[in-house]
Amino acid sequence: MTFRAVAPDVLVRTSRRDVTTSVLAVGPRRATGRRPALLVDPAWDDDELEGMADELVARQVRVAAGLSTHAHHDHLLWHPRFGAVPRWASSRATEVVRSHRDVLDAVVRSEGRQEAVLELFAAVAALADDRVPDPDGELPRSELVVHDAHAPGHVALWLPDARVLVAGDMLSDVEPPLPADEISGDTDLVGYREGLERLAPYVARADVVVPGHGTPTRHAGTRLDADRRYVDALLAGRDPDDPRDAAR
Repeated sequence: MTFRAVAPDVLVRTSRRDVTTSVLAVGPRRATGRRPALLVDPAWDDDELEGMADELVARQVRVAAGLSTHAHHDHLLWHPRFGAVPRWASSRATEVVRSHRDVLDAVVRSEGRQEAVLELFAAVAALADDRVPDPDGELPRSELVVHDAHAPGHVALWLPDARVLVAGDMLSDVEPPLPADEISGDTDLVGYREGLERLAPYVARADVVVPGHGTPTRHAGTRLDADRRYVDALLAGRDPDDPRDAAR
């Protein structure tokens, strides 16, 4: 596995586990020769994180910041070789981390992680607004889309220059909409539907959508419509009859 370009300066690497994607949004080359980047949701196993770090060195990329799209354990991982850089999540997602830290820690420890990875797990700070802080002006332009579908304080990342929407755990070809939060167990179908509509204007502008699990697509509208139909069926008390259910 390796990072593959889905658009100029936007690279995606796919884990062996649950088709989980990690996204690298790369900024312009600096005088040092190394290009700064925002690393989103690096996953999953320790050897994959190590391989990711090796590839960053080979590509002459320096991680300048990290972003977790939401507070599920597979989106809160980090490796020491990525660097001691700011790591961000929405304010509500960081609240979930604080209030459910024991549950999250138990899950990640059950996977037999290296101690260095465990020490950096879920070390995210709260975002103050809809931008990833970039005091040195070295990261690609971006906008954050915050909603409560799939998980409280879920974030999607819009990269307007590349016209890429990093959707987190939504708009997937392998994973159906999951309205029940795996941490709290709360189900909010209406909130999930509202989250889809928050994403809709960005989907309309996107050339590529990258889901947190699954395959990046240039047919984002088709993914959005499939998720709308799925949630609408649940709201109406019907079986969604979606092929993604059979694949899980």
